Amino acid sequence: MEEFADEIEKEQLEIVERRKLMESFAGYQEEIDGFLKKGAYSELLEYYQTEKMMILSKLENHAAIMWIIVSIYQMETEEGIEEGIFSGISDMKSAEEHYLKVKFLMWRLEFLDENDELSELIDRHPISVPFLKYLVHTSSFDKANTAYKLVLLLKEKRRWGQAFAMLNYVNDLIPDEEIVFCEMADICMETGQYQMAGSCIEKIKKSSEILANYRKKWRI
Repeated sequence: MEEFADEIEKEQLEIVERRKLMESFAGYQEEIDGFLKKGAYSELLEYYQTEKMMILSKLENHAAIMWIIVSIYQMETEEGIEEGIFSGISDMKSAEEHYLKVKFLMWRLEFLDENDELSELIDRHPISVPFLKYLVHTSSFDKANTAYKLVLLLKEKRRWGQAFAMLNYVNDLIPDEEIVFCEMADICMETGQYQMAGSCIEKIKKSSEILANYRKKWRI
């Protein structure tokens, strides 16, 4: 009994300490809103790299989601992407809603083959390749197939550069697939990069009817 009482007391102390810790973080959302309102994304990144926010991101769900969003922003910055996950976002709530909506719509694409809403969202708000790759990597059950579905959607919207980048990602997931190199070549043909299209076709180790059908499309 004494051991049980000690355990209860320990748990109660932990609850009190946790409450005190959370109280010390009060107002963090307002600070984040301030960074977003003035477009100070680099400052927000630095803020999230502080010990305070690293601790909070492990304790509080909204802070954890925002850490993911900030990490995506960092990946976009490293790739020189100017219009990314924070475009048109002025507060933490909107950032979280946008992230979760894209994630949900990616699941609808993966499991139901529904892409209308995602297509409309891409038109309204920049959705970068690092953002899509992160979602596929962390949230998709069939990563290669989902990434390929995103490729087809991006091609449909004539976002050739993004589609090609996602094909490179698909090739990382399932290397040397004939259909992937054919799709790469197809983008090159659409954009007038015929020599590069030839280079993509040369990567095919063993061709089949897949390449033959693409050649019919290209009339070569």
